[in-house]
Amino acid sequence: MNRTQKVLAVAIVVVAALHFVGVNDHRVRNFEVLPEMLTSIPYDAQAENENFPDGKTIQPPVPGTIARGFLPLSSRGLLLDTTREWKQLPAAQQDAWNALAAPAVPEQRSAAELSRGREVFQAICATCHGAGGAGDGPVTKRGVPPPPSLLLPGSAEKSDGHMFRIITVGQGNMAAHAAQVTRVDRWRAIRYVRTLQKR
Repeated sequence: MNRTQKVLAVAIVVVAALHFVGVNDHRVRNFEVLPEMLTSIPYDAQAENENFPDGKTIQPPVPGTIARGFLPLSSRGLLLDTTREWKQLPAAQQDAWNALAAPAVPEQRSAAELSRGREVFQAICATCHGAGGAGDGPVTKRGVPPPPSLLLPGSAEKSDGHMFRIITVGQGNMAAHAAQVTRVDRWRAIRYVRTLQKR
């Protein structure tokens, strides 16, 4: 046994002995080495905060930050414009949106994908578009202007990419649904709408 091992062995014995010899009074709080680690100062979202130069708790995201699940859309080498109306888009942007296509689905997953598309449509879209896509959803009976039927040639002729854009950024009275419906679920809903259009 070398000298270092002997010193460590003695230290262990001393610490163990102190553990059993020391008086443990449960009525007295233990000594806190870093008390701020135990009780950190919470800030409400809208509260003032002296830790930041602007004095606000909520800080803007770092420039260039992309929220998870919200990567910018691109097609044909173009970053797709989600800020302007379809009619205001240059021809190159419209072509790029029209070329946007759903991810390929293996044959063994197609039934499950279609089933999920139906669920998404019934939960999100049918409120306005109706269960069959005819634009006769329950809200249209309570004063909301009915959307165009998804079964008419004008809707059926739209590319999948164009329909994806409408769901993503909205159109007319329809609000954007990018925050409510994930990208993959948007494609699934479009697949389901295509089955309605074929009936």
